[in-house]
Amino acid sequence: MILTSDIYVPALRWRQGEYQALLRLANSVKDKIVPFITIPEIEFDFEEQRPKKSVQEHVHPFADRYKKKWGKRPAWVGVHKSIVDKSMDDDRDIFTYVFEALRGFEANAIPAIPLDAETATIRAVAAIAKIDCQGVAVSVRLEDLMQPNPRGLIETLTSALDVSISDVDLVIDLGAPNFEPYEAFAHALIAAMRKLGDIVVFRNFVLIGTAIPETFKNIAKGADEILRHDWMFYLEFTAALPKNMRRPNFGDYTIVHPDFTLVDIDMRKLKPAGKLIYTTTSSWSIRKGGAFRDHPEQMYDHCASIISSGIFKGAGYSSGDDYIAKCAARQAKPSNQTRWKEVAINHHITHVMDDFATFDAAS
Repeated sequence: MILTSDIYVPALRWRQGEYQALLRLANSVKDKIVPFITIPEIEFDFEEQRPKKSVQEHVHPFADRYKKKWGKRPAWVGVHKSIVDKSMDDDRDIFTYVFEALRGFEANAIPAIPLDAETATIRAVAAIAKIDCQGVAVSVRLEDLMQPNPRGLIETLTSALDVSISDVDLVIDLGAPNFEPYEAFAHALIAAMRKLGDIVVFRNFVLIGTAIPETFKNIAKGADEILRHDWMFYLEFTAALPKNMRRPNFGDYTIVHPDFTLVDIDMRKLKPAGKLIYTTTSSWSIRKGGAFRDHPEQMYDHCASIISSGIFKGAGYSSGDDYIAKCAARQAKPSNQTRWKEVAINHHITHVMDDFATFDAAS
């Protein structure tokens, strides 16, 4: 799998809002993205004081859902650090179990592991790579780049995986840094990347990050916005790249912070606000109200506000926009918060493709 320069990489946890957002993308958008999928952590049942599911129950449906939601389109597949060392009921590790199932319908899936993966994970992924001959993705964090010799660490890992470095997809995962000031951060990142040596030798090169907050508690009720520092930084960063340095494909965490987790959150004690997150070129436009469970009908007004603001792209723009238009007209019910997460992600991914079209035209 070789990415063209206009391919976008959305990083997604494999939960209902995320995979439904992928499923409902237009085919023209699906053709221009390669998702970086993570099998997520297991949610905790605070009433029972135990995980909501066993590892088997949590992981087993993945391959079948992947087939239904994404089919044979390409993607990277990783496993959340909290469960990667767990075993299935038949004692197989999660990577082996999942990729044997994906292999059953010839999925175009590539395993993804962090640079500091444990020996057991490396061994399992090496076996997958040997069978599938699809290569491996290696994610490198900012703190990894700060090491004296990150290139040496990558080469040590590829040797343990028994893959050529030309079959490695290098993913620099910035997480959620302070992107500002853009110019200073861009030059610091470029300096750190020089320690990776010749980046051209990697099969693909991707930069992922986000400016979305972990919580929206500080977002004002009514209308507010969050600047898309990750996208605006990418524009500054690519402009600052030396002519002889490879430009990475852009990736982000859509509208979900990478550290957001449901493991430590007792939903019995929380009443999350009803909110609509709508991506524009430079920001996320937010409409936020009171507790969703107390008044789900608030979403009608949130949708109407987006439409009347002048930023709405039209009902035909994406599946998410179609749902917003129907709710604004009260032709659809306000559903649940998972559906609004799907709506926001579906619109976001579609909008990033427009961002790319403008970016490529200006390049």
